[in-house]
Amino acid sequence: MKILKVFTVILLSSSITVSACGYYPFGEDVRYCFFKPEYFGFTTYSEFHYTANSFEPGQIFDEQHLPPNDEAWFNYCHGKVPLGSIHQAVYELDKNNFDANSHNLMVQYLYAVKDFEAIQYLRFAKECELANAFIADPWERNDTMNVRIRSLFIYNAMEGECMAKNPLIKERYLFLAIRLAFYDQDFERVREIFDSNFKGSKNKGIIYYYSLYFRTLAEEDPSLQSFMAAQVFANAPDKRFVVYGSFDTELPLEEVLQHAQIKEERANVYLLSAIHTPDRALNQIKGMYANNPGSEGLDFLLLREMNKIEDWVYTPYYSMFEPSVYLEGYDEEYNGAVTSVLSRVAADRRYAQDVLDFINSSNLSKVYNPQFWLLIKAQLEFVTNRYSNCLATIEGLKKHATLTIDEQRQIERTRALAITAAQAVGSAVILEEVKPVLLKNAGDDRFIFAIGRELEYKGNTTDAALLYSLLGQSYTEYVGEGSDSAFWKAKKNKGSTFMDYYGEHMAYIDAVYTPEQLGLLIKDVECSKQEDEFSKWKYSILKNELPMLYDYLGMKYIRQDSLKMAAKSFRKAGNAYWQENYSAWETGDSFGNQFDANPFFQVKYTPDFIPLNDRFTLNKYTITQKLMTYLSRANKSSEKNRDYYYFLVANCYYNMTYYGNAWMMRRTYRSGTQTITIIEDNDEYNECNLANRYYGLAFQHAKTDKFRALCLRMQAKCAENKWSSSYSEYYYGERPEYDNPYYDKLEKNYPEYYKELAGNCTYFEDYFKARR
Repeated sequence: MKILKVFTVILLSSSITVSACGYYPFGEDVRYCFFKPEYFGFTTYSEFHYTANSFEPGQIFDEQHLPPNDEAWFNYCHGKVPLGSIHQAVYELDKNNFDANSHNLMVQYLYAVKDFEAIQYLRFAKECELANAFIADPWERNDTMNVRIRSLFIYNAMEGECMAKNPLIKERYLFLAIRLAFYDQDFERVREIFDSNFKGSKNKGIIYYYSLYFRTLAEEDPSLQSFMAAQVFANAPDKRFVVYGSFDTELPLEEVLQHAQIKEERANVYLLSAIHTPDRALNQIKGMYANNPGSEGLDFLLLREMNKIEDWVYTPYYSMFEPSVYLEGYDEEYNGAVTSVLSRVAADRRYAQDVLDFINSSNLSKVYNPQFWLLIKAQLEFVTNRYSNCLATIEGLKKHATLTIDEQRQIERTRALAITAAQAVGSAVILEEVKPVLLKNAGDDRFIFAIGRELEYKGNTTDAALLYSLLGQSYTEYVGEGSDSAFWKAKKNKGSTFMDYYGEHMAYIDAVYTPEQLGLLIKDVECSKQEDEFSKWKYSILKNELPMLYDYLGMKYIRQDSLKMAAKSFRKAGNAYWQENYSAWETGDSFGNQFDANPFFQVKYTPDFIPLNDRFTLNKYTITQKLMTYLSRANKSSEKNRDYYYFLVANCYYNMTYYGNAWMMRRTYRSGTQTITIIEDNDEYNECNLANRYYGLAFQHAKTDKFRALCLRMQAKCAENKWSSSYSEYYYGERPEYDNPYYDKLEKNYPEYYKELAGNCTYFEDYFKARR
């Protein structure tokens, strides 16, 4: 016989991109939720809020939601005893304290009204507490004794029920007998006591549902057990979490519904079925509405469905991460590429429209909280891009409804998003009506980011960047409600890697913004007056980062090989910035951003082989200027040392790649392993193509075979790096052999030099000196 269904609540989490390197956002770290459950008072359902985390028991009662047993005793005492005294008497006092001299107000009241039945019941209930577990003795030394004690308690409970005259006390004795029989593992007796005394009850109070909870656990028929679980779940808030797992989700819902005698019971089945559904649950919502439209549980289901839709639509739309909660079948559609992640958004918006159509077709005079349904309606109208409808619904709420502070905050943010998103592409700005809302919510990173993302989608990358710069600044004077950090991806992302997401503005600007977009941002910051409170906040970060912005602009031009524009941008960063951030100092093989070697005369991991006869302070501006000078000389047909200058230029381009000592000319940091990025010069950074080209030009203008051989050796080094980069991304297997064409050419044309040059780099100095 099936004794007890032991269940584990399964974590409904998103698929996780595993990285051995460290943290990667997933689950609640990326989930978007503007319609916040904590605003709407569903406290007793709070364990079942939509979340990417596992369900965890928490505080489900507050001043507005009393524990049912406390409330039942409060009503039993006709409201004449404070709740604190009731809780103390029922849960804390020892049985010996139930006498006429007790200081507890509930005990005093019961003696005052001569309710000795209740006093005797409470004493007996206290005696039974030691038997309310499967094994009372953790060392299992007196298990037989425990069974005897329970049997005696069950007998006494049934006697107490017979002797009691008050029907409420009779019910409580029966409940004790049922609970004791359950822990005695006498499930047949549980069924017999419940069915003989409670089955068919018309006045079903909390004791009925407490008893039904144990009767549910003792039921062998899965469909009947699921039906009973649904009734307990709906009516006993403190039993919801423990009875949740007794509902069999594998059964056809009709098999469970067949046990219902009245509409309310059917509605309760739909309720628990919907809460078990991580995917679309509109059918259960409609079923519940048809059977019990005035239920608070129906409102809660709408809240859950709203939060699901937000996750399915907003999480991909704003962050471009997959929805935070993993759903079966997503693996087939999502491969990490942003286009794939966004592919479901349109379908989920259509589903949001289905839910909106249901609300519009419903009679709101019959529902538990019509105002809440209108709040949901406004949010769904925003989700479905019906901005004018959304704004009209919000205006109606503001004029005719009594809104709490939290509800006002809710519709303010929805309205701010709607009027921002409703603007035309190419003319979107931060509207005056939105500015105070942004200030009020300055600590809510995901809301700030969503406004920025809407502006970015409309072509206003300048204001978007300014808002992104404010993320993570909630420790400032502009502290709003507060929320977790915002993480996001770019549309160019093609797959999930450790480096494919952003959590701060500069990394995103560096990877995504064009030089023209960054130039507009710099101009805007430079021209800002910052007179009003909003402008002070808006520019509070980037006004102090102008030199860095010029640095990033210069890097973008370097990536495009636009050296003049790069030099112009680097110059505007200023000497103070270079001295503070890129001063030359000995760092060995440090990953820091200081220049520790001259990129023209020194090649990383190679002994010095070129005389350093042109010393200058190393920073991005001076290196760019020197690169233009050397290129100019190398390109002049009258220059006698063209091979020399082409070789120095090639060294610089080589050192500006992942493999060199001047990688900071193209990147803000260098990772320990090569990683594919969406930065436009990703191929050049990993493949040394420009270096190979200029070593080839040095070869063409060389005057001696030894120097030609050295040029080929350097081209072979570039080719080796290019081939190696194609296997760098998460490659742990054995790489195939590579036939380097430059080594082949070196061996064929200069066989006498092949062994020395191909073997190691200690001979480079001799070959360079042989240039003339």
